[in-house]
Amino acid sequence: MMPKSSRDLPTSPSPDKLRGFIASMHGMACHIDLQESGAITFSYVSEACSTLLGVAPDDLQSDSSYFLNLVHPEDIASFLDTLKSSAQDMCFWNWEGRLNLPDNAIKWVSLGAAPRSTPSGLPRWEGIVLDITQSKLIEMDIMRAQQQLQELSSHIQDAKEQERLRIAREIHDEIGSLLTAIKIDLSWLSQRLPKENHLLAGKAATIEALVNKAITSASNLAQSLRPGFLDYFGIIAAIEIEAQEFSKRSGVACTIVKSQENIELPEIHSISLFRIFQETLNNILKHAQAKNAQIEIVKGIDHLELIVSDDGIGFNDDARNKPHSFGLRGIHERVAHLGGTVKIASALNKGTHIAIFIPLEAEAAASNVAQQALFDDTLI
Repeated sequence: MMPKSSRDLPTSPSPDKLRGFIASMHGMACHIDLQESGAITFSYVSEACSTLLGVAPDDLQSDSSYFLNLVHPEDIASFLDTLKSSAQDMCFWNWEGRLNLPDNAIKWVSLGAAPRSTPSGLPRWEGIVLDITQSKLIEMDIMRAQQQLQELSSHIQDAKEQERLRIAREIHDEIGSLLTAIKIDLSWLSQRLPKENHLLAGKAATIEALVNKAITSASNLAQSLRPGFLDYFGIIAAIEIEAQEFSKRSGVACTIVKSQENIELPEIHSISLFRIFQETLNNILKHAQAKNAQIEIVKGIDHLELIVSDDGIGFNDDARNKPHSFGLRGIHERVAHLGGTVKIASALNKGTHIAIFIPLEAEAAASNVAQQALFDDTLI
């Protein structure tokens, strides 16, 4: 076998190249030693220390408490926790947090370091501290924008429900009352028509049938806008009635499993949960081609579960993430408004399983918010 030439042998990067690589990363290379007292010292710090922290490398190396004093008070706990975990398990140390620099500026940094054992038995970490301020600020801006969008979506949902409630009441109280009055007057008039005039009697009967149809349509419209049985009989009865109506329309047999006959919920939880349930049924009707569906509603000590399963054709991730999949997105938004979570399991030809979990520890506060919103709308 021919010996390898020097060109074939791996070579270590030169110190100049290594320093240049570290400088290009806008980070500070360092060695961090854990002392018997639990303090940390920097046995090595690269020249980028001055740029990153605004202090000379010697200052950081000479004072064991210097770096910890720079850590933002709200981030000290996470710094010490990750340090302790890495020291105990000899695992990679990864930490992100804020530093209060000597010029009063706040800088976000990311520390990544690998531990190794030293002759003293205590770990030494070799790693790098990177400036992530710009990316962190962008991330925080995105999170704020997402939070604002979620708050806007929640406000729109609340406003829609309040408007539906107002319209439903007007239909029931105003239009319903007028139609009933017309029916009573028409009945009075029909009784006084000449009995021998069959043409007038027939016309009166036709008008009465139209009025009855209008009353039924108004009642159905009011129920679709705001189901009265939800307000009067509660969420369990509302789900049972909605499931029965759905079975009549679709032919899908629905089985309901409930933890109790009646579950008391704040108004905002009841109407949101009912709308979520309606959306799940709508998805089954439009896409599932199912023959059977099972609805489970269970109230625990601090949470509520609504689980809807069907034996339909199911769907894959591509169908779930398609641009116009508004049904599932609407479910996610409503559940997020209540601080809950949604888990969806589905596969082609294996049905769909949608599980909604809603926390109830803040239900009293949510109820007060909803009642105050309704009161404010009434004043307007």
